[in-house]
Amino acid sequence: MTTFQIHQIQLTSTQIEAVNNNETVPGFEARNKMNMDFTGNRIGGLASDAFDSGLYTHVANITARDYNECFEVGNIGPESNIERLARMSSLSVGDVIVSEDGTVAVVAPYGFVAFAHRAN
Repeated sequence: MTTFQIHQIQLTSTQIEAVNNNETVPGFEARNKMNMDFTGNRIGGLASDAFDSGLYTHVANITARDYNECFEVGNIGPESNIERLARMSSLSVGDVIVSEDGTVAVVAPYGFVAFAHRAN
């Protein structure tokens, strides 16, 4: 079993209010672009840019065998395989998964797309 870090774009109340006032919020814009990439051709680059820009929050660690099982656990459990660090939504397109070996992948419309990122 492997521990996978789960990173999601989280919006604050202030950012949600700004979105509702038609203001530009980088995290919201990044998430929308990834959700609109129906083919998954651009999602790796979009996620990489958002990840490197600090738009993601490490929300949980999931213990699973692989990305597919990690996705399943992040959506239907078991809860005992999830260590929650912050508010976490079910895993969906645009969420980033980091494996113990350092591989970084984004949940794509179909499967997962690995991408490189700059180390902090």
